[in-house]
Amino acid sequence: MRAHVREALLRIARERGFALSDSRAWSKITIRDVIKEAGISIGTFYKYFEDRADLASTLWAEPVGRLRDTLQDAYDAATDPVQKVRVLLEGYATFATENARFYKNVFLLVRPEDQPVEPSIDLASESFFANLVEAFEEGQRQGRFRSFDPHSMAQLFWSALHGSLVLPVNLYRHKFDGPEILSGQMIEELLDSIAQRD
Repeated sequence: MRAHVREALLRIARERGFALSDSRAWSKITIRDVIKEAGISIGTFYKYFEDRADLASTLWAEPVGRLRDTLQDAYDAATDPVQKVRVLLEGYATFATENARFYKNVFLLVRPEDQPVEPSIDLASESFFANLVEAFEEGQRQGRFRSFDPHSMAQLFWSALHGSLVLPVNLYRHKFDGPEILSGQMIEELLDSIAQRD
């Protein structure tokens, strides 16, 4: 039923010419529109979805889940903390560049001010973040990484990598190097910044 309702939402979006990245347009699709298209009752809708935001999140949950699985497999196969950090960052950057449209639509979406703020999710529950923290801690125990707060550093790494991927897209009128180049350079700089110096 969740897939049936999601497909109804996508049909409406296609008919109206809405892109995933156009949050203002998506906000114009009502639950009433969706249940009419899906041929279900409002009660059935709420049996499977908390609200419209919950329905919208299903549009990106599957690809993001595959990304998580791919990154987890690469992380688990890595043999040392430097390699673990590298595979996480490179995997994230590769996903963003190889799936540019999806990445832009999901990860560059800015919530309009008139939409309610969704509850925050603890960073530690996100496997990408948790694995970065774990790799940093392992690297510090092995003397491979300098002393720093792993939790704070994981936030900085994720923010810096994300910035190197989105800045050339958001500020496209400026002559930045492309996301592939900037993210590759950013990964090297980030790894160098935490290396233990002799």
